[in-house]
Amino acid sequence: HKNNHIQTCMTQQSTCYRVEEIPLEETSLGPEDFLVPVAHFHQTIFQCFNHPFLFKVTEGESLQSVRVRLMERFKDVSEKEFEKYKFSLVSHGRMTAIGDEFTFNSSDFINNVDTDSKPLNEAHLDVFLHSRPWLGLEHAIKPPKRSRYNYVEKPVKIHNQ
Repeated sequence: HKNNHIQTCMTQQSTCYRVEEIPLEETSLGPEDFLVPVAHFHQTIFQCFNHPFLFKVTEGESLQSVRVRLMERFKDVSEKEFEKYKFSLVSHGRMTAIGDEFTFNSSDFINNVDTDSKPLNEAHLDVFLHSRPWLGLEHAIKPPKRSRYNYVEKPVKIHNQ
């Protein structure tokens, strides 16, 4: 009986859920809107940091417009610092730098997966999800500013008696 339970646990698939707070203005998608995965990275796309998120974009919207809306979303980043961000389209492990003339098209962010011939099984789904194109924000990793008095603070000690 105990071995059956262990075998059952070993054969069950784990499930991952993505949970993120979505701004109110991005909760409804129009017919021309789609969600773009966005992630921060430093120097190479394999050095990601912070939390990736989904961002609502309209078909044909310019990078310049998206840049302005992203800057409004990152309230803790100064305008001067945000100007240093470089934008890239990342797909299949390759990074392509994009400039202000870039326009967002859903075809750039939706993979061409042949779903007519056969349904996506777990192996295909894994490849599909990990190869989905995303918008990369390349910039330096800024550690949070610390007070100059932090080093003076002493730890709290709790003595059990």
